[in-house]
Amino acid sequence: MSLENICRNRTTVLAQHEGKSTRINVNTTCEKIKKWGNEFNLPKIDLMDKDVAFDLLNKKREMYSICSNCYVPPTVMSAYWIENEKIPKDVAKKYEGVDITFEEVK
Repeated sequence: MSLENICRNRTTVLAQHEGKSTRINVNTTCEKIKKWGNEFNLPKIDLMDKDVAFDLLNKKREMYSICSNCYVPPTVMSAYWIENEKIPKDVAKKYEGVDITFEEVK
């Protein structure tokens, strides 16, 4: 997954399932995200029961003062979910891009 954030930083997230865990690599131009981490080894868990991986990433997010509007942590989780078949890969490929439109409500 690759994205260009509202802050104009560019980030690529790669996920690879390895046995009982998923390795996540983050390549970014953002200094805060670089401090947050560029490699995570997250356990494969039942995401419907408790999202331990999300809790781990959120704690690190607070430690490194990542911007509240940062798309990288949710992108890491999306890559994790796709790699662990919680989001089907064929669906993700079909909708390979995500567009966010900001509209004024009148």
